[in-house]
Amino acid sequence: MGYFPTGVTIVTSWDGASPVGSTINAFSSVSLSPPLLLICLARENPIREPVLESGVFGVNILGCEAEPLAHRFAALDVVDRFEGHPFSAADDGAPQLAAAPVFIDCAVEAAHAAGDHLVVIGRGLRTCHASASAPLLYHRSRFPRFDPNG
Repeated sequence: MGYFPTGVTIVTSWDGASPVGSTINAFSSVSLSPPLLLICLARENPIREPVLESGVFGVNILGCEAEPLAHRFAALDVVDRFEGHPFSAADDGAPQLAAAPVFIDCAVEAAHAAGDHLVVIGRGLRTCHASASAPLLYHRSRFPRFDPNG
């Protein structure tokens, strides 16, 4: 699957009152009406239970300058992934990273076990487009550069 290039996101949620997040590249649009999307969470992903328990998650779509942030939220040895990275949240929403050019706030619609992953369907509630940054891509364990303007 590493030969298929993907965008890079950080999925965020709440563990009680504490923000949690993880770098995810298994993200896709499902439906425009209603607005549904999916994320896939590995069985050992630390945000899996918080997403299910809180019923909300946010998809922070990363721009090309956010490779260090993607590494930070993927690292298993980082205790507080949010330290030094400002975020905000609507009263009933998930954490939105200030560094993400695009954010989609979601409510969990359904969850389906699929092998060693959980496919979570979310209903898009709010979006924020902060900038038109080029996307951060992932391909064959690297972050290649992409110029959308050719």
